[in-house]
Amino acid sequence: MFGRRIPFNQIAFATLVGVVGGVYIYRPVFEPPRKPPTAPDQDLKADSEEQRAETTQKEVQEANAFATKD
Repeated sequence: MFGRRIPFNQIAFATLVGVVGGVYIYRPVFEPPRKPPTAPDQDLKADSEEQRAETTQKEVQEANAFATKD
């Protein structure tokens, strides 16, 4: 078992596969890069009670209109 040598083409192929695999893990080619998350305090604002009430009233009205369309 130890008397046999590994051919150069097999060593070269294994080296190439290892290097390409390492590069792909470092920087994937077929996957789009992820966008960094935005800070939560920039885009989000707390809704006021009036806005929440209006939103729920509109949703209820739309649901009732959809249910009675038959």
